[in-house]
Amino acid sequence: MALASAPVQLPAAAAVALMAMALLLLSATAAAAPPPARAPIGLPGCNTTCGNVSVPYPFGFGPSRCYWPGLNLTCNTSDSHHPPRLLLGDGSLRVTEISLSNQTVRVMRTGSIINTTGADFAARSWSVTFGRAFTEHGYLLSSGNELVVSGCNVTAMLSADIADDGEEETTEIVSACASFCASNSGGAHEMAGSMTDKYCTGTSGCCLAPLPSSGVPKGVEARWLYSATANNKSAPVPAVTVFVAEQGWVDMEKRADGVGEVPLLLDFGVKQNLPKVQPNSNDGCTQYVQRMVCKSEHSTCNAGDQGYTCDCESGYNGNPYIEGGCQDIDECKFPSTEKVCFGVCINTIGSYDCQCPQGTYGNPEVEGGCVYYDFDDTADAVSSSRPTASLGAAT
Repeated sequence: MALASAPVQLPAAAAVALMAMALLLLSATAAAAPPPARAPIGLPGCNTTCGNVSVPYPFGFGPSRCYWPGLNLTCNTSDSHHPPRLLLGDGSLRVTEISLSNQTVRVMRTGSIINTTGADFAARSWSVTFGRAFTEHGYLLSSGNELVVSGCNVTAMLSADIADDGEEETTEIVSACASFCASNSGGAHEMAGSMTDKYCTGTSGCCLAPLPSSGVPKGVEARWLYSATANNKSAPVPAVTVFVAEQGWVDMEKRADGVGEVPLLLDFGVKQNLPKVQPNSNDGCTQYVQRMVCKSEHSTCNAGDQGYTCDCESGYNGNPYIEGGCQDIDECKFPSTEKVCFGVCINTIGSYDCQCPQGTYGNPEVEGGCVYYDFDDTADAVSSSRPTASLGAAT
């Protein structure tokens, strides 16, 4: 009769080495796996790009089934524009980015709201409308913009329709600032930014003012302040320029007059063919609105002044407005996860787990928190003869 062979006892160091090789093989297998298919951003059969701009649903162009009513865009593919230009509203605003997560649309507006010349000097004030693109299509001018005034001894005010506690909107002044020059020649522009990070300081020939809330812009009013320049017809007449720009653009471009295209941020919402958002209502989005607008299984609905918007639930990203649009986020691929997980990161649906590698134990969320098991007395001897084996420790 054959004798049963005794089990082979591996030294602790060899066992640890085998486990490390197994982990490397698992990592190599995961790396070789094909990447998951990219989630769609639009409806089937609809074009979701115009030039270099992505167009996610509920925005769209072409057939009416490709967008929610009121959020239709125009892709201008004429030979004179290369690449094609994505246009909003009446065509005066060029779309450069649509962010579903921020619920904003970044557009470029050509020209200033007010840009006077010497011939306009006889008029001590100006009052102009902002443009038709907002009132016709239901967008709001985002609070992420600022009012910019360039000129000597001039003030300007921006008015907008703001929703109050009731159902009616009221026209209010939402932003204003005054610009002064140290000299009537306008040479004070050279001082801009000499004592502050802001290009326009209010005394450098231009000023900036934030927009505290979103609203539908109605118009801009500007007027000269009392000064020798305003009353002396022979004095040089500096131009007055007033426009609205995305916050930070003026400081980055270092220009507050003679503008061409200026970026604006617009707030959007889905509102056509839906119940009107009720102010001060605890209901927010009804089940009907949630079902009609936020199509993804892992989406939430929000109600605001601009209408209804959707978000993906925590742990998901993508397009909440289409079925299957919110996809699980692999947090293990984020650099920020490396700072909180010093062990093995395992992605889960909507979240992730952080564990110590096989053969170790401890706290994987602390650097150096995972240490090797001691299998027998031999392991202690081996451990004492080699450097510290804790995982995640700085070397």
